[in-house]
Amino acid sequence: MDPVSRPSEEAPEDAFAREAAAAGLVLPERRPFDLGGAVAIAVAIVVIAAGVGEVTGWINLRSNSPATGFQYLTCSGSPVDLDGAIAANLDPSDAAWLEAAGSSLSQSVGGCLAVNVVNSTSSAPAGILADHAAKFAATFVGPGIPGVASGASDVAVVPVGLSAVAVVYNLPSLSGPLNLTGAALAGIFSGSIRSWDDPAISDVNPGLPLTGLPPISVDHDGDSTAVNAVLTQFLARSNATWNATIGAGESVSWPTGTAVGSDAAMLTAVRATEGAVGYIDLLGNAPSGVGVAQLDDVAGAFVAPDAITAWIAAESFANSSTVVQGDWANVSLLDAVAPGSYPVSMLTYLSVFRDLGTAYGGQLSLTNATWVLEFVYWLTDGSTLAPLPPAYSAGTVSELNNETYDGTPIVPSDSESGESGGETGEF
Repeated sequence: MDPVSRPSEEAPEDAFAREAAAAGLVLPERRPFDLGGAVAIAVAIVVIAAGVGEVTGWINLRSNSPATGFQYLTCSGSPVDLDGAIAANLDPSDAAWLEAAGSSLSQSVGGCLAVNVVNSTSSAPAGILADHAAKFAATFVGPGIPGVASGASDVAVVPVGLSAVAVVYNLPSLSGPLNLTGAALAGIFSGSIRSWDDPAISDVNPGLPLTGLPPISVDHDGDSTAVNAVLTQFLARSNATWNATIGAGESVSWPTGTAVGSDAAMLTAVRATEGAVGYIDLLGNAPSGVGVAQLDDVAGAFVAPDAITAWIAAESFANSSTVVQGDWANVSLLDAVAPGSYPVSMLTYLSVFRDLGTAYGGQLSLTNATWVLEFVYWLTDGSTLAPLPPAYSAGTVSELNNETYDGTPIVPSDSESGESGGETGEF
């Protein structure tokens, strides 16, 4: 469906509303950020982190009311196809995550939405969207990661979920979780620590039978990836020798170990060899068939990677100038200052063009442009990774509320919209 041209005698807001009505679309209402929902999430986190109650999944942390304030649309008729892509430096499993989130949204709004995601050969948000085939792009940004500023004037980059770089190992004889310091982990991946009963490991694991185990066998990601960037930054901060000799980046010269090509391949490799150790981007529940190490936090306690500990890490930076200003190219969740933070947590972002009419030259209808926003809001509000702290959600909502179609905001303010969102009708 092509956009309807706007008569010159109408005010832009009135003409835009008329175009929406002609497309069978009632625009969503822009509403303020749900502070009550944010407080509910914060209280739930504090209670759960204190060990009160039973945690059956991160969904328990969410408020019943949408934190975004976006009024979700409903639809009927022909499916809406939304094509997206994931950055080359993200794991292929992120495509499945996005498609599953799209399916969940579709079920909630009437079965109209089909989200299709492919792998990109680019890692920069602007580069992924450049050929205009994708309407959104899952990306990773952070200190030292190129490609964000190049599209800053044309592309909005917003956080949509949290995850953690989990260290996985194959030691089936252990009766409890393995504790590792950042310094010991650097020794393992550098090859200077080759035995599980090395004092750097045994000293922080009293009671665990570490003698007589198979030697340490290292697996690492051989591609240029976001998880490499986050893990090696952590190792460089934890160990001066690693920092001086190997450094940090999406791709480094690993001094030891076997290269694998994805999280799935990493898990297969670790499961296949007793004594093996590797790492993955943990998107949800801990994987089966491997152990997951606990890493030391700022207070010296050992913390497992999960939705709660990743949330605490992100929340500890909520008042930083980078988060407040939405300066995502300079946000890092490493070495969070709050006790109980998992020290190797990371954000996942979604990128969209700032003007969804102009960017696609009329080839993306107003209806589908609105569904692009619907999907991004949904990810922010109901991510399958870990929920975003309120400061991050508020920044995302503010950015999305400024999305335009041919220069006019897609989500009108209360003063511009005489009615709240509802049925989109058939399209």
